[in-house]
Amino acid sequence: MAVRKKTMLVVAGIASFIIFAIAFIPASVVTNRLSGHARIGGVEGSLWSGHVRSMDFNGWQLRDTGWDLNPAALLLGRLSANVATRVADSEINADTSISLLGSISVRDLEASGPLAPLVGRFNLPANSGRYRVELSALDIADNWPTRLIGSAHIIDVPLNIMGNGSGPTGNYSLLFDVEAVTEDGLLSGELSDDGGPVEVGGNILLTPPANYELQAKIKARPGAPADIVQALNLAGPVGPDGRREISIAGTL
Repeated sequence: MAVRKKTMLVVAGIASFIIFAIAFIPASVVTNRLSGHARIGGVEGSLWSGHVRSMDFNGWQLRDTGWDLNPAALLLGRLSANVATRVADSEINADTSISLLGSISVRDLEASGPLAPLVGRFNLPANSGRYRVELSALDIADNWPTRLIGSAHIIDVPLNIMGNGSGPTGNYSLLFDVEAVTEDGLLSGELSDDGGPVEVGGNILLTPPANYELQAKIKARPGAPADIVQALNLAGPVGPDGRREISIAGTL
């Protein structure tokens, strides 16, 4: 028992030394190795706690990125840190963790900013409005979520029907509450509106590798502008509940 206790103390001592050494490795040592894959400028701090003023890679431009590593996670074979950054005027903050096997966990993610730069990357029309994402849990393995709990909101989005960019706006929410994704990888989220001239309710289905299918029912609220009512009349036949069904599918 004494030998085992001594061995444990030695292992703990070695682990503590490694963590202590990592804490004082300059962040520039790591970023210099990444310079061939990204443009990085303004590096400060250490690998333990640092800050990068700018980092550009794969078309994304990150600004004011800071991190604080969790030392206890290293003993469990995970690289865990709180990360904050800015992307296209959006602010993102999250607790992230990566295992030796490559699985990723995200906790308490908060992101918000203007909608146009984000949807512009996906060729979607939106020249104003804002978004907010709040994820309490996101686990990813083999490039697909295995757990997803959180919500996404788009706020004051113009309903540019008939090309009227100064018309009314709408607010919409997407809620995911998936504790464990099924074997086929299906992710289902609930879509709803948070006010505006168009009532929306439905769901979105996500399947690997990056497919989506949106199924929703829409209805103009009393007092909605005439051009919106006219456009919805072209969306399809009216159901027994007075709403019209729409379905959109594609690849993200």
